[in-house]
Amino acid sequence: MRVEEVMQASPVRPQKPPRRLRFRLLAGVGLATTGIVLLAVVGAYYGYSVYAGSQLDELNASVAKPVSLPIDAIKAGFIPVVAAETKPGAASYGFVSSARSGASRLDPPIETASAQPAPATERRAGLVAIYAAIYPGYQIHPKYWSEPLWAGVDPYVHEDPGLPAGFTALRSYDPVRPATEFGVARRISIPSIGVVSGVEELRILDLGDSRSYETPKNTVGHIPETSNPGQLGNGWFFGHLESPVRGEGNVFQHLPDIPRLLQNGDPVYITIETDEGAFLYQATKTVQVHEDDLRLHDTDNASITLVACVPRLVYDHRLLVTAELVGVKN
Repeated sequence: MRVEEVMQASPVRPQKPPRRLRFRLLAGVGLATTGIVLLAVVGAYYGYSVYAGSQLDELNASVAKPVSLPIDAIKAGFIPVVAAETKPGAASYGFVSSARSGASRLDPPIETASAQPAPATERRAGLVAIYAAIYPGYQIHPKYWSEPLWAGVDPYVHEDPGLPAGFTALRSYDPVRPATEFGVARRISIPSIGVVSGVEELRILDLGDSRSYETPKNTVGHIPETSNPGQLGNGWFFGHLESPVRGEGNVFQHLPDIPRLLQNGDPVYITIETDEGAFLYQATKTVQVHEDDLRLHDTDNASITLVACVPRLVYDHRLLVTAELVGVKN
């Protein structure tokens, strides 16, 4: 039989590599693929963290001063708060009597100074009226001015709407009187961003060589050494933006929306309830700081500061939302 016939009768088949070699090849390919995926994930996360850090300046916003309470709050029984004008070293506040609320809790009652509009207010109202007559977009909310064809129907009030229902003005009386004190916070609500949550006093955890406050779980936490609602000074409230690992909730997930609302000219009201009453605050400023630069500080007026970690998935900065007391409801 010739050689060609032998080769056709029994074709030569390629020999398979040993099983151990095949396993090593598969393992090598798997490790290489895993490494490429991890590098892609790390690169994507790094790119996102750089992008998120570049957007942090958008979280800085402020308004000149608290506006008054909205009409809805007045109908709900809130009474406006007037900034105290105490003598140096004095820390006394009292409620101003109101025809809507009856007798004040502290005597003597003080009449509000806003019965007659100031000349500047009258001049401003006249300018607004002229502007409204010549510019048809007067009723358009400022946040839509750049895109008037896509303007929404959000109501925008150019005049001072007044305090929400039932709040009474808070003003100084005799500087000898002690500051009005109220109980601890029980509940917080921020309607403009959909926050409704209980409030708990945070405990101090002993970590051996250091101490730290516990993190609030599915609620808002208040630092007990800071001011209570309605008191002079600054009360600090902490909440999670999100907590995907520990599962401690995301009560402040929409807190980063407040800077945009302030920049658009929309007032943001925060109601904190205690066992004695309710206190209405208006957001006046937002600022972001690095986690290493966060320091609790006090103020000379009645205010609160809300804190959440930002940006998402990075959490190396803190968003601080400052709000001033503008109304009280018994």
